[in-house]
Amino acid sequence: MATFIGGGDAVMREGLEIPPHDYYVNTWTDGKITQTVYKRGGASGTVVATVTLTYDGAGNLLTATRT
Repeated sequence: MATFIGGGDAVMREGLEIPPHDYYVNTWTDGKITQTVYKRGGASGTVVATVTLTYDGAGNLLTATRT
């Protein structure tokens, strides 16, 4: 199922697939990426997807969730 967001060809898709985007920004915590936000329309554009990563106490990747 595809849901159109923000006009243009940006669509929300199932799974971890990232819709078309032209900008992303990473958030780092303790030397690890904990979140990536993808946008269409540059830095102040529409968020088309967010990927959140979690780690265990040893620093191993546990989950990757896209919203």
